[in-house]
Amino acid sequence: MSLLETKKNLIGILDDHANRVIALSGKWGTGKSHLWTEVRKTSIDKSVRDAVCVSLFGLSSLSDLRLKIAQGVVPKLKAGGQLAESIKSGYSGVRKVLKSIHSGFSAIDELVLIATPMMLKGRFIVIDDIERKHEKLHIDEILGFIDDCVQNLECRFLLILNNDQLSDNKLWEVFREKVIDQELRLDTSSSEAFDIALAITPTAFATHIKSAVEICKITNIRIICKIIRVINRLLSDRKHLPEEVLIRVIPSSVLLSAIHYKGMEDGPDFSFVLHYENSVAALLTSGDKKKRGEAENAEWKVQERWRILLEKLGIKGTDSFEALVVDYLKSGLLDLTLVAKIIDRYVAEGRALEAWNRRFDFFDKLFWHPEISELELLTHLHLIVPEAALHDMFSITALHDQAMKLPGGESVAKELIERWLVDFRARHAAGERGFDPDFNVFHQPLHPDIEREVLGLRATRNSQTNLPDVCKKIAEVHGWGAREANFLQSITPADYEREILAARGQDLKILLLQSIEFIKNRGAYQAHFGAGIDAFIAACRNILQREDLDARWKFFITTQFDDAGCADVLSPATDSDVAGESIPGQSTQNKLL
Repeated sequence: MSLLETKKNLIGILDDHANRVIALSGKWGTGKSHLWTEVRKTSIDKSVRDAVCVSLFGLSSLSDLRLKIAQGVVPKLKAGGQLAESIKSGYSGVRKVLKSIHSGFSAIDELVLIATPMMLKGRFIVIDDIERKHEKLHIDEILGFIDDCVQNLECRFLLILNNDQLSDNKLWEVFREKVIDQELRLDTSSSEAFDIALAITPTAFATHIKSAVEICKITNIRIICKIIRVINRLLSDRKHLPEEVLIRVIPSSVLLSAIHYKGMEDGPDFSFVLHYENSVAALLTSGDKKKRGEAENAEWKVQERWRILLEKLGIKGTDSFEALVVDYLKSGLLDLTLVAKIIDRYVAEGRALEAWNRRFDFFDKLFWHPEISELELLTHLHLIVPEAALHDMFSITALHDQAMKLPGGESVAKELIERWLVDFRARHAAGERGFDPDFNVFHQPLHPDIEREVLGLRATRNSQTNLPDVCKKIAEVHGWGAREANFLQSITPADYEREILAARGQDLKILLLQSIEFIKNRGAYQAHFGAGIDAFIAACRNILQREDLDARWKFFITTQFDDAGCADVLSPATDSDVAGESIPGQSTQNKLL
């Protein structure tokens, strides 16, 4: 039952005094204690309002339990009252008898033994955290104590327990039949849990957090409070962010926090979220698998379920922001300056985010809303055309392909590609650096006109490639693509020499140190770069032999080789020793940093 329904039923059960032992069960953190507190405040039954509440957390014996109860009753006793005087006189009279029986009786033992029956007479007692008791205290002892108090002292009990954490379910089932009169199971909804958490931990972002919490089906109030605190920390002084930015950052923050605090059943892990494919790519991949008749194994089905969850959250992709959130959750350390930079970038990219959301909405309607007509889908595509430049080449290809399938969509499809190409040419003008030639490493579908344009740009870039750029990329990413391999395979000693002598500062440092790294680990590089390594060695020898160069060049070259422990390769006599070997010595990679 929901929180509201359970509250109504609990009030009714408490009003019926025939119910001596009541159990309120449910999952950990779903508001059972909160519900009891609310009911207690408004109860018309004085015994309920004056109830003694005891937690079994860490208690290892019935003596500990009795003492806890006594500690709960004492503040309710009136000084000079009848009960207080009875306990006092009873304690004084029996103390000598107890000491004569066993000298080990302490004052507390005596008081608890004597006072407990007097204190408990007719009391309403609430026992919480049953599953967190010490292992020495068995459930049958607890329930035996409860049964004794009910039968002999006219007590009533409310047991609050997390039934998903009980260690002895079989024994509990026995006492459920023999001791418990009524049991209520609380199934708090995510909405109810969030409302309680919000009262404990206020936030300016309640609407967006609540929506994500409900989609993730998080019902643990403590965990929701932690999630709210995470988002309050991330967006501490950004209470007036645009709607599209909040939609971008809050759902993924809620999901990652829920994963970290274990607030979801069968949810994704950090790795899946951080490497999440956008919905377009995932749906196309899924469709391709089905067309090929590939089996949908258990792992594929689980990940498909996770993808649906992320789609419901509106997560269209992840980037450095999600990586930052994961790092914060794991370490507890947060770089607020970096958070601010990312958020500022999202604000600046507001138009792009709107375009991204519009594209996502289109595919959501296309795949999940069969009630939407083809004409309405085409109308939606018309809205995307003016912002075609804001989409990546693979998404614009997917939009084009879907437009071609719609009646009358040919002109829209054509305009999407044309507008994208116009912007692409403007952004990647001739001579511009920075375009990655390995643009489609995952072989995603690409429109022929776009592919032709990109390949043409790659050819231009290859013709403009220089040695410092090649060495820089290899040093930074510890890898290379076809462009770098082709360039080094075709370079001549004269080209290498010219590039070395023309380079200055950082370019010269990276060029020389990375080239020396090729020599030191020749076995790893030889198959990919071929004669390029020998071209570097020959170029350095030529520089050392030139009389027209300043002596500092020769000193500079020999110093770098000496420091790397491979000066001997500069001697022509060692040619046969160099080929195919790795040369020992200090790695040059550290000097590149």
